[in-house]
Amino acid sequence: MLNISLKARLYFSFLTLFFLTSHGFAQTVHTYVDKDSVRVGDIVTFTIVFDGEYSSVAYPYASAFEADDDIELISRQRFQLSERRDSLVYRLQFFAVEDVTIGRKAIQLQTAAGDTTVYTTPVPLFFKTILAEGDDEFRPFKPIFDFARVWWPYLLFILLAAALIYYIYQRHKNSEPAAIPEPIPAAPPKPFENPLLVLKNTLAKLANISLLQTKEDYEQFYIAIGDAIRLYIKKVYKFQALEMTTREINLELQKELAPSEILTITRSVLNEADIVKFANFQPTNDQAKKAYEKAREFVNTAEVVHRDQIRYMKYKYEVQHGITPENKTTEKTVTA
Repeated sequence: MLNISLKARLYFSFLTLFFLTSHGFAQTVHTYVDKDSVRVGDIVTFTIVFDGEYSSVAYPYASAFEADDDIELISRQRFQLSERRDSLVYRLQFFAVEDVTIGRKAIQLQTAAGDTTVYTTPVPLFFKTILAEGDDEFRPFKPIFDFARVWWPYLLFILLAAALIYYIYQRHKNSEPAAIPEPIPAAPPKPFENPLLVLKNTLAKLANISLLQTKEDYEQFYIAIGDAIRLYIKKVYKFQALEMTTREINLELQKELAPSEILTITRSVLNEADIVKFANFQPTNDQAKKAYEKAREFVNTAEVVHRDQIRYMKYKYEVQHGITPENKTTEKTVTA
């Protein structure tokens, strides 16, 4: 009786393990990257391969990578290798200065059994610095200047000269009546400086991209674009954007509830400027034109979303400097 019960238990366990194993291997997801270590500006190929029975499969969209602040999606391409195998290849650009992990991504499936969701495994990307290990030696210090051993005669001469100058000054001061200074008229207050106009004027000076020839020319071009946008953000959102990193600026803009369009364009333009400035990256003329167009897109977006905010800034400035009485409304719109 005991042997029959034991055999029944073993048989039931075998069937359970068989069905669980069959179901576990019916659908599998694999993830691959083509590099184990990356530098700032490197392009990484991130591949998702799906094996299994399905009628429809939906891979992660571009929005799935927006949470990864240090990774920007460039393109994606899908390949259907067979009826049971499907894959999607993403091209990502790396902007971090430390190790980063590509988080789990959801894949939506439609199968005969119904809709289901499977997830990829996290993939680490290890940061590799580009700084040279053996820099040139520092220049030696200049030789110490040998001062004269007998220094007190010089000090005595200086003190006597200072006393004589002070005595002559006091006699001249007491011999003449003090003139009554005329009141200096107060200078008229400066007109309000529209930050959007300042940004537009700066970009207008950078429009002739064909003049860029050397690496220094491109570097100054990207620095000028990045600093112009940072200065605009500083004046509109009232925080020190000129002294902050790109990551810190994006976090501060999120705290200020800045529009998503401003966040996206700001991160894209400043990240590209950081690559040229710090990662020894040599852009092409076409890439410089695209960076300029992104900056113009920032201007067009700011012109819409910040119109009322800049009007209020102008009103407060004119009230504080006595140009406009308080509570006086104006129908003039801010032109840019």
